[in-house]
Amino acid sequence: MAEQEILQTEEEQAPKKKKGKFRPILLAVIALLCLGIAGVYLLYGNMIIEKFFNKSPQEGAPQEREQVVQKKPEKNLGPIMSLEPFLFNIAGTSGKYAKITIGVQFKDKKALEEANKITPAIRDRILTILGSKGIEVLMDVGSRDAMKKEILDAVKVLFPKEDDIAAIYITDIMIQ
Repeated sequence: MAEQEILQTEEEQAPKKKKGKFRPILLAVIALLCLGIAGVYLLYGNMIIEKFFNKSPQEGAPQEREQVVQKKPEKNLGPIMSLEPFLFNIAGTSGKYAKITIGVQFKDKKALEEANKITPAIRDRILTILGSKGIEVLMDVGSRDAMKKEILDAVKVLFPKEDDIAAIYITDIMIQ
């Protein structure tokens, strides 16, 4: 009789253990499924809304957004003068130097012709600015826009009209 009581208590406990294991597994699967759906929505939600509901996630419809893009004024690129590479010592270091290639975009061909006459003066202004920069500034990609603006402002002074120069481009940088 004692053996039958022991078997009955073991049988009663066995199903309880299985129930206890099933519930956390089910909750974990549901949680993973919800996280997966949320991740897909975050990554591809805008595409899903546009494709299935024909609506833009922003306030306007897709057609309105396309019209705004088309209204941007088209700028005709003027001629670009590529200057010979600048090779200079980096400020604040001994034995380190940099080689930078710069292009200057002009408003029209007339301004380019004027620039060809004063190329040494343009190179001097640019070299003065580049030579004053430390290695941190030259290595930092974020500071390049500020450096281009500084060069643009220095070179504009050489021309009769300030709008003769449209942009400065840094096409190559090598630091050693």
